[in-house]
Order: sequence, then structure tokens, then C-alpha cells
Amino acid sequence: MSIQVNNTDNQLSIITNGVLDAYAVKTIKSVSRGVDASGNSYIIINFIANDKNNSLRINLSEVTSPVTWTNDAAGAATAVSDIRGWLSEVIEVEITEANDSILVYGFDGTVNRKIKTDTAGELQVDILSLPNEGQQTMANSISVALASNQLGIARTTGLLRPTGAGDVNTVAATFFSVSVANVGAADGDILGGTNNIKSGEVLNFSADAINNYFTTFAYDATGTEFIIIFVY
Repeated sequence: MSIQVNNTDNQLSIITNGVLDAYAVKTIKSVSRGVDASGNSYIIINFIANDKNNSLRINLSEVTSPVTWTNDAAGAATAVSDIRGWLSEVIEVEITEANDSILVYGFDGTVNRKIKTDTAGELQVDILSLPNEGQQTMANSISVALASNQLGIARTTGLLRPTGAGDVNTVAATFFSVSVANVGAADGDILGGTNNIKSGEVLNFSADAINNYFTTFAYDATGTEFIIIFVY
């Protein structure tokens, strides 16, 4: 019989004739030693849970590694001392919101950089748009938070029933959505086009993402009638 014992990644590893058994070091409750009727020394390991192999007995006469775990009183004392040292390596940390803070880093491919928050403690993200995507580079930092954590903002609705030309921005400088229905008998014009909203058609426009908005919505209902509703 050949037994090898070691501590690997806070796991008590016991290899018996090439077969590995592993136990979490933090589940060990106690370690003791003794001598059997034949004068052979052994150690007893007790675990917190009362499951398989509890208690676990290791006969030092069969241990080949560590070599200091000899089959005598000194070897038994060394074995108990070693396992006690392994137990001291298990570190449990309790983190509370009131008393602790943790810095979180992200790797940018070269160095680790701190992930930032704004003064409200919300995640702050710097967004850079790539020029080859046809987008303008954005250098400003924006605060990003889950929509579920955002308070709703009261919006105002508006309604127009024009029979001539105009622009929604004469009522609201910025607005978030607009719908136009051609309720007259002739085609009408919107967004600088010609006859691009047919009689009976309804078109809806939304700025979609949070806080995006429109600054203009030109229309010409000459010869027909529109109903335009918008949110600003």
C-alpha cells in the first residue's frame, strides 16, 4: 500500500495506489493522532459533514509522501502540524456594502484599467465610435444604468390638424416621437418629400433609445388634411 498526501489548491489530496481522493480543506473539523495495537502510528481527520469517509484514517506506515510523515510519534506530530498549516491557508472574506468597497478592473489588451462609476455610483462608460463605421467619434463619458433602475420622466403630448405647410418644431423644439395620418382626400408631403404620404396612410416615427430626440419634422398638407401627434 502506498499513500501520498498533499494540499493542492486548498484541497486535501490523498492518492492511494494511484487512486486520487480529494477533500475540501475548509470542511475539516479536527485532526488527531494515535497508535494502534501493533505500534503503528496513524492520524484521524474528522470532517464537518457526517458523510462518506468520516472519520478518515491515514496509516503512517503506508505513507510514502510527505517523507516527514514517518511511522512514529514525531511523524504523527508533523502530519498534524502540516494539516493545521493547510487549514490556516483557507481565507474566508465577508464583504458588506456599508463597510467595504472593491475596485474592479478591465483588461484593455495592454494594461488593467479601473472600471469607473459616476458620483451616483452608476457605471460610467466611455464610448468611442470607429471612424470606418461612418460614425462620429464620441469622447464624452456617459452614465449607463439599467432601465429598471431609472425613474420615469413625465412627457407632454401634442396634436396638430394642419391643412397647410409647417414644422412640428414650431410647437416643440425637441420631441421624442411623432405620428402623422393623412385623413384628407389627396396625397401630402412630409420630411421635404413630394406626395410621399398617401391619402389614408399613417406613419410613425420614434427616436427609440433613451433621451434621443428629433429637432424637426416638416410637413405640407396643402390640398389635404393631416392629424399629427407627437411627444415632447
